[in-house]
Amino acid sequence: MLNNAAIPTTLLAVFLLSTSTMVQATPLMGCAVKKQEINTQISYAKEYNNTYQLEGLQKALAEVNDNCTDESLKAKQLATIANKEKKVTERKQELMDVKENGKTNKINKKEKKLQEAIDELQDAKNTYSRYFK
Repeated sequence: MLNNAAIPTTLLAVFLLSTSTMVQATPLMGCAVKKQEINTQISYAKEYNNTYQLEGLQKALAEVNDNCTDESLKAKQLATIANKEKKVTERKQELMDVKENGKTNKINKKEKKLQEAIDELQDAKNTYSRYFK
């Protein structure tokens, strides 16, 4: 049987263990995610002995370490999304204009360009979601 002094100590230990587990479970956000992704790529470049890629990734990591803030990264990602949305809108308008003229080959090209713009927008949104869950 536990004495009266052991009960609070045991409860404190359980609390500390549970909070340290919660801290570890906190997902990375922003620049920390970007650093982690670059470090993963660095390990692959080392594994496959790709020195040129490794040099570039090390420069990228240094740049992130020196200049990245979560606020600046968020602003940059949101600006990218806005630019991609503008591009999708422009491509939709171009497609509508070409459809009025009725040239099938031009319609197909504009549809392809529109799909590429939509894909780029989705990639930008996915990147934002990866950094800021």
